[in-house]
Amino acid sequence: MNAVNSSPTSQGTVEGTSTVIGQRRTVLATVLSVLLAVGGLGAWLAGIWLLFLGLGVIRVAKIPPQLAAAPLYPTVLAMILVGAAVFVLAWGMWTLNETGRRRPILVMVISFALAVDAFIALLGGIWLLLLGLGILRVAQIPPQLAEAPLYPAVLAAILVAVLGLILTWGLWTLREWARTAVSAVLIVILLYYAITVVFGVSADIFAGERVVPLVDIVLILGKGMLRFALVGLIPFAIIYGLSQLDTYFYQAAGERALADRSIRYLLTVSALSAIFIVFLIIVFTALRSREAIQEVGIITMLFGTVWRPGSIIGTENPQLGLLPMIVGATLSTFGAIALGVPLSVGTAILLSEVAPQAVREVVRPAVELLAGIPSVVYGLFGMVILAPLIRGAWSDVPYNTGFGLLNASIILAVMILPTVTNISEDAIRAVPRSYKEASLALGATHWQTIWSVMLPAARSGIVAAVILGIGRALGETMAIIMVIGNSIAMPAPLNQNPLTIFLSSARTLTGNIAVEINYAAGVHRSALFFTGVVLFVMILVVNTAARYLMRERLAS
Repeated sequence: MNAVNSSPTSQGTVEGTSTVIGQRRTVLATVLSVLLAVGGLGAWLAGIWLLFLGLGVIRVAKIPPQLAAAPLYPTVLAMILVGAAVFVLAWGMWTLNETGRRRPILVMVISFALAVDAFIALLGGIWLLLLGLGILRVAQIPPQLAEAPLYPAVLAAILVAVLGLILTWGLWTLREWARTAVSAVLIVILLYYAITVVFGVSADIFAGERVVPLVDIVLILGKGMLRFALVGLIPFAIIYGLSQLDTYFYQAAGERALADRSIRYLLTVSALSAIFIVFLIIVFTALRSREAIQEVGIITMLFGTVWRPGSIIGTENPQLGLLPMIVGATLSTFGAIALGVPLSVGTAILLSEVAPQAVREVVRPAVELLAGIPSVVYGLFGMVILAPLIRGAWSDVPYNTGFGLLNASIILAVMILPTVTNISEDAIRAVPRSYKEASLALGATHWQTIWSVMLPAARSGIVAAVILGIGRALGETMAIIMVIGNSIAMPAPLNQNPLTIFLSSARTLTGNIAVEINYAAGVHRSALFFTGVVLFVMILVVNTAARYLMRERLAS
């Protein structure tokens, strides 16, 4: 706001009001005024038309059922009142920039409308209370009203009335908080109606048993947009009109402090909500895994090497060892980090320090495009391209099908490439330029400066990028299911060479959940929830280790 004054005597002549004298009316205010005036005239004409139709002066071939069932004179009176209200609102918009008056006409109109709404809500609450207590009787009660609980409905009506009166007083006394509250309520109403229109249009297009022609789709979209424009015109006009009256509204010092504290508390709650959501997820998975922990045991599940759920083998003594899945997830993630991190950091160095601008404009969008490819496409690539290549390259290794840890590691390395590259590039660019200039001034080459100065200075950001890459690799499901082989056996080398362990098929923790959750029940299902707990712990261990390494680096 342009002026702050807590004196009641300055409500209409706040310092700075004279700054708008002589300003021309904005184009948007003019357009809104004309549209509102046309809307008011349309409401009056509709009321007159309904009156003539009811009196038999004019006749039409068909009357809509809702209109035919509506009482004549109350409907005509309502249309006339709506037209008058819209005309007054148009007048208020037209006089936005007129000064020299104590209170803008638009504010007076909105205050009067709020007071009327509050009065109607209060009368409605009293009427509902008397109706529910049997003091009043009516011939017929609408079904929605008859099914509503009495006291909550009365309380809601009284609450609406009280809030309406408070907003009326705030607007009438030109308080900034009242203007903000009215604008916020109108914005919420606009969003709600927009969502309603979108769902209605979607239902008209997609809910039928036949394909809607393109012409009908355009007509449905046009009707929806027109309906939203007609209904949203008045709220939008009020919001815009209030936003143009900065010089009239004021805010006391206490109100400003309260607003600052409220925003600070709101931001704090927003930040804590992420922690609360993670806490709820952990509690939920832990509670659902309690049955497996009690019947099987944590040690047995963590270090057991056999996974044979009772629902599969038909016995009451299932074997639910998760160690093969833990080893599979660890090895596939290790392979992805070993392959992907050097490639990602090298790409980040290229984009931040080496490549010319023309190369950056080509390489950076290509890297970012990798993040938008669906997981199933990566899985198809691994199945159709990588699996035959791996099978042919190591054809002398027995039981090498091409589906295994190496295939999964390559796919995961490509999938974590955009994340690690972008964050590492930002970390390298964030290193102060003076570091590089000082190194070059001492006679170091460009590569020596990058290796010995830039990368160590950007180490914390690169470590954060690697952590996010590990989380991405551990959490990937769909692509890994398609390329890793999904064997529940413990991964082992296929010959005397220990590195052939990456050619063996395996299963990850996430893949285990995705493959078996649909038919799991009882202890089997609870063990799958325990698998989620193990994933949380693995991520926690990785984050803790990274923080420890970064703390040791800063201490040294």
